[in-house]
Amino acid sequence: MNTMYKDLGVLRDKEISSFKYSLITSKLGENKNKFFKWLGIRSYGKIDFKDINIPDSKIAAMAIEEANDTYKPSLLKHCYRTYFFSLGLAFSQNLKIDEEFLFTTSILHDIGLTDKHNHVCSKQCFAVYGGDIVKDFAMKNGVDELRAGSMQAAINMHLNPYVDKEKYGNEAYLLSKGAAMDVIGAHSFQLSLNFINDVHKKFPRTNFKEDILETMTSLSHKENTRADILFKMGFQKLASNNKLDTI
Repeated sequence: MNTMYKDLGVLRDKEISSFKYSLITSKLGENKNKFFKWLGIRSYGKIDFKDINIPDSKIAAMAIEEANDTYKPSLLKHCYRTYFFSLGLAFSQNLKIDEEFLFTTSILHDIGLTDKHNHVCSKQCFAVYGGDIVKDFAMKNGVDELRAGSMQAAINMHLNPYVDKEKYGNEAYLLSKGAAMDVIGAHSFQLSLNFINDVHKKFPRTNFKEDILETMTSLSHKENTRADILFKMGFQKLASNNKLDTI
């Protein structure tokens, strides 16, 4: 599959088949890992919420300012939870990460769904558009073009059920996992209930389920973009039954 999704993120027939296959194999892999944990064959590292900090850097501060100016409260909190869940998953799998990169992409990964930008959803993939926006934003705030391009790719691919960390980096891999965890509860078995509850206390899920479902049903996502395919494959049911809403 062409993970950079040219042509405004509209998938061709082979890419659609590959995307659907990846969704299925990713879910099977998640169920296998959950079963292995239950058997005691696999274990995951733990981290305390209090040990996670938001990076103190110019680009992180500017990303927070942009997010505060652009997001509705429920979507803003989702982006913060995505960062904390992504970082928690990094510790659970003992993955080294660039916290500034992960935070910046987490906090801005859904900028294409905001009122300021969501007019593009009917014309192209909002994740591809968001990646373009963030690349420009990063470069305007002193990030070199190579690093900004990596941020662009991470946001572009965050809808993918699987991102190859060897090819695209741990941060891109974790962004997709952390976002999926918050939206549909995927991979949550890797994190402790205490950690999840602490994240929810700091960034409550108030109105999030209703708002994220609205972005899928009311924004008329362009046909054969990943958002459109996810919706047709049952996203609404998965998001509605997210067990994180009951924790």
